[in-house]
Amino acid sequence: MSRIYAIEYRYVTDHDEEMAEVRPSHRAFNSALADKDLLLAAGPYTGTHDALIVVRAEDAAGALALVEEDPFNRAGFIAERVPREWNPVVGRLS
Repeated sequence: MSRIYAIEYRYVTDHDEEMAEVRPSHRAFNSALADKDLLLAAGPYTGTHDALIVVRAEDAAGALALVEEDPFNRAGFIAERVPREWNPVVGRLS
C-alpha cells in the first residue's frame, strides 16, 4: 500500500540563471510523475529557495527514489531533500 510523503527540497542559492535553464525539464519530469499519479503536488515556497514535493510511495527511500532523476537533482541544484510521511485526514488527499 502506498503512503503519502512530503519531500522538502532545499535548493542551493547561487545558481539562479542555471536553474532557469533547467526548469522546463524539471517541470516536465514532475508532470510525468503526476501523469502516473505518483506526484500529487509540487511547487516552491514563496519567497524562499525551498520547495515541497508531495508523492505516493511505499516508504521514505521510495519517495526519494522517485525524484532521484529530477533534472534539478542531477544538475546539483538541490542541497538537501527531506522526506516525511504525511497523513492527510481531511481534504482531497485523505
